[in-house]
Amino acid sequence: MSSINNDYSGLFSSLSTSQSSGYGSSLESLYGDYSSIKNGSYGKLLKAYYAKQEKTYKAEEADDNKGVYTRVKSNASALAKDADALTSSSLYAKGSFKVTKKDGSTEDSDYDMDNIYEKVSSFVKSYNSTVAAGSAIDSGAVSTRTLSLVQLTTKNKNLLGSIGISISSDGSLSIDEDKFKNADINSIKSLFSGTGSYADAVANKANVISSLASNKLSAYSQYDSKGSYDNTATSNLYNNYL
Repeated sequence: MSSINNDYSGLFSSLSTSQSSGYGSSLESLYGDYSSIKNGSYGKLLKAYYAKQEKTYKAEEADDNKGVYTRVKSNASALAKDADALTSSSLYAKGSFKVTKKDGSTEDSDYDMDNIYEKVSSFVKSYNSTVAAGSAIDSGAVSTRTLSLVQLTTKNKNLLGSIGISISSDGSLSIDEDKFKNADINSIKSLFSGTGSYADAVANKANVISSLASNKLSAYSQYDSKGSYDNTATSNLYNNYL
């Protein structure tokens, strides 16, 4: 019996020694954590922490995306305006004009080729800006519509090339001034003048892209004003855990 008592005595003595060496305080800490988990305060603390982290991330993401969609909206609106300007029949009215060559020389022309060239050059610049901005978005409606715009242009590659407008490997356009000013006016008009022309189709697509970008910006503005964000997944994680 004494040996048994000695064994118990040794056991409690060992436990006492362990407690004095820090084991007891660790055990108390564990019980405290368990109590926090059981009464739900630990889960609430985690939810609050991750909600704050997610809110910060969403706010930063919204700021980045707002910049991207602002550029898309601005460039697409400019493209729609430039494309619409090219559809006007008055731009191609016959008359007595002087056309200026790239080397500075001039010659007589039945059409105001200098004015037409300037408008087409503006169109090319806004087109390139729109494609660059829209292509910076990996997925979604804006990305899809931007691809559709590029595909439309590719379908008209040969006719565009005949008037001095070429398409590079990245989808951007470039224009040869002298070739354009010497091009057949009927080819230019078939591409840019009137309803149903290439320019008219570009204007329609650009307006859609601008509208989609505007919708995105409105959504981000609502997020900023209300401070709302989707933390459903985070909440479910901890609710299931508890």
